[in-house]
Amino acid sequence: MSILQDLKKYLPKVQDALSDLKEIDSYLNEINQAGSELSKADLNKIKTASFKAASDYGKAATDYLAAMREISRAGYENSEEIAKLSLALQNAGDMTAATASQYIAATDEAYRLSGSVMELTKVFDGANHVASQHSINMTELANGMKLAGSTAANLGVGADEATAALSTMMAATKQSGSDVAKALKAILLNTRQVTDETEGITTTGLSRYEEACNALNVKLRETRNGVLSLRDPMEVLGELAAAYNRLGNMDARKQNLLESIGGKEAAAQLDALLGQWEIYERMLGEYKAGAGSLAEAGAKSASSWEGSANRLANAWAGFISSIAGSEAVIKTTDALSGLLGGLTAIAEKMEQLPALGTALGAFLSFKNVGVSK
Repeated sequence: MSILQDLKKYLPKVQDALSDLKEIDSYLNEINQAGSELSKADLNKIKTASFKAASDYGKAATDYLAAMREISRAGYENSEEIAKLSLALQNAGDMTAATASQYIAATDEAYRLSGSVMELTKVFDGANHVASQHSINMTELANGMKLAGSTAANLGVGADEATAALSTMMAATKQSGSDVAKALKAILLNTRQVTDETEGITTTGLSRYEEACNALNVKLRETRNGVLSLRDPMEVLGELAAAYNRLGNMDARKQNLLESIGGKEAAAQLDALLGQWEIYERMLGEYKAGAGSLAEAGAKSASSWEGSANRLANAWAGFISSIAGSEAVIKTTDALSGLLGGLTAIAEKMEQLPALGTALGAFLSFKNVGVSK
């Protein structure tokens, strides 16, 4: 093979790797700003780890570092483990690093999981399994949980119940995760009789909702140990669903309940949740059966053509990083790329010169060291 053919084959790959290293360097700078105690050695360790960690999931090193940036800003101590969980979510849910990291942080905070990767994985395994069974967009589900998760948790609704409720309404109405989350918050606040000015939940509205439930012989309160207390919201909604689905479409009690929730959107979502309660219960079972689904989905994505291409790109970037090494090389990527690109033009004019051929051959000799991997 001629020197010119060698240049045409390998220089684009070198240029791509240098470009990747420049982007990697930008992420490292942002990670450093988020964690002021990081040394140069720490940052180099993160960079080196990014190539392998990302390749294990069939993602680009920049996807891993983007997750690390978001996680560093959130203050997690086990940032490497959380970043890998983010990669798994990115793969399974086809979501961005920012969305995955926000989903993790919102779930962790809402359900007080203290950054436990094991507990977080249980939640996302269940969510991913439900989403895959019902063709629900995981990014939209993540958006829904980010908005409604905290309210749901504070009102005694588990992550499994919140996931199933959001998914049921999303599947039935085809609305966005944000729209469904807003409706779910209204439903839960009404059921738990909590006023919220920002959500438009007033005492008058709460009284109207309770009266509509009472008309269906469903009580929001019960006496426990001599004390009148509010009941579990999902238990109440289950009883409402049973009573609601026995009513005819023209029954005034059905319309009164929907109108009492406040607003057409919330009414449509309440109708979807109660009307599809069997789906909700099925989703709860699917959630519990979801163990390992995140890893399985990630493995499929990692073994795809895109995953293989990402691993190759990571190998190249890692190789170039190992032989270039210094910060100066990374920071002058643009100049190096221009220089490498110009060699092709030089070779076209001077390929026959033995001295240049020897020099270029020496320059390209690195291709026999790990390039074919």
